[in-house]
Amino acid sequence: MTTDQAFDLFTHFATATVYLAGPVLAVAVLAGTLVGVAQTATQVNEPSISYGVKVAALVGLLLLAGPALAEKLTTYTRATFASIAHVRE
Repeated sequence: MTTDQAFDLFTHFATATVYLAGPVLAVAVLAGTLVGVAQTATQVNEPSISYGVKVAALVGLLLLAGPALAEKLTTYTRATFASIAHVRE
């Protein structure tokens, strides 16, 4: 395997990671921030409210965007396994 091939594999890995984890992290941060602001404004400091909203937001995201994320992961995995044939000693 050449340095260029290794760099390409790492680049594809990093791109797939950002594509898969980015929306999940963004929704969790956004939901947590909104609930935190609402709890601060109402002075209700119940941790279970924050967890419940985050879980509901993530479940909604995965229901809506899950097939696209799974397709991206499957495409990345197939391309990575296909590149094994090009590895030389």
